[in-house]
Amino acid sequence: MEDGKPVWAPHPADGFQLGTIVDIGADSLTIEPLKQKGKTFLAAVNQVFPAEEDVNKHVEDNCSLMYLNEATLLNNVRVRYSKDKIYTFVANILIAVNPYYDIPKLYSPETISKYRGRSLGTLPPHVYAIADKAYRDMKVLKMSQSIIVSGESGAGKTENTKFVLRYLTSSYGTGQDIDERIVEANPLLEAFGNAKTVRNNNSSRFGKFVEIHFNEKNAVVGGFVSHYLLEKSRICRQSKEERNYHIFYRLCAGAPEDIRQKFHLGSPDTFRLMENGCSTTSGLSTRDRSVSDKRFKLVVLFKASFQVV
Repeated sequence: MEDGKPVWAPHPADGFQLGTIVDIGADSLTIEPLKQKGKTFLAAVNQVFPAEEDVNKHVEDNCSLMYLNEATLLNNVRVRYSKDKIYTFVANILIAVNPYYDIPKLYSPETISKYRGRSLGTLPPHVYAIADKAYRDMKVLKMSQSIIVSGESGAGKTENTKFVLRYLTSSYGTGQDIDERIVEANPLLEAFGNAKTVRNNNSSRFGKFVEIHFNEKNAVVGGFVSHYLLEKSRICRQSKEERNYHIFYRLCAGAPEDIRQKFHLGSPDTFRLMENGCSTTSGLSTRDRSVSDKRFKLVVLFKASFQVV
C-alpha cells in the first residue's frame, strides 16, 4: 500500500470506511477519510485493506475482485444489495442478503426454467443455480450431494431452504403430489421450531437435515427429515420480549371448541410454559390462526408429547 492510494480502514459503525494513506508508520498507518477531509486517524497495518479503483463497481463473483479481502467483499455485497441483487458468488459458495421485501420475478416459474441445466456462473448468482449444480453433480457423479444453509437469525435460511426444495421438486419432480407434500411439510415443522425473539418475530430456533430422494431416473420420489434439533431451553423459559414456539399460541388462538375443552385451552398466560415471556397472540398472522383439520390432528399429537399443563 502506498501514500495517496484508496484503502478501506476500520470504522466503529460501518465496519469499514474509505480513505487514503497520508503517512506510514512502523506498526500503523495514518488515514484521511474521504468524507472528512483534513481529519486523520491511526489504524493498525493489518486492519487496513487496499480498495478497488471504482468502489461503486460490483461483480457477480467476489473472486473477480482485483483485491479480495474482507472490506472489498463486504462493499461488493453492499453495492449489489442496493441494486436489489441479493445473491453474490464466492466461487461455488453463495452469499444471500435478506431484502425484507419481495423482489418481483426473482423466484418465478420462468426463473426456475431459466436456471434448469445451466452451469454455475453462466447466469447471475441465485439459490436456484446452487440447487441445480447439486442435482447435476448427483446425476453425473452418482453420489449424494449436500447443500449447507447457514447464517445468523433473520438472514433468510428458512426461506432459501424452501426455494431449494421448490426448485428441485418443480424441475425434477415426478408430477405426483409427493412433490407438493415435501414443500408443504415446511409450515408444520416451522410451527414447532419457530418462535418470536427480540430480533425476529419468526425466528427458526431449530436445525433440520432434510433428505430429498431420487429414483433411478433422477426424479424426486420422496423426502425425509432425518434430524430435527430443537432449542429445548426455550420450551421451559423465555425472555420477557420473546415467546415459546408458535404451536402453543396457535393452539390457544385457533383450536376448535371441542379441542379447547378437551385440552383445557385458554389464554397463554394461564400456562407456566408461556406466562414468563411475551404471551400475546395478537402478533400471529391470519394464516397462523386458521389451522386446518388435517394439520390440527398432527398438532394435537405433538402437544401431548410436550405435556402442556
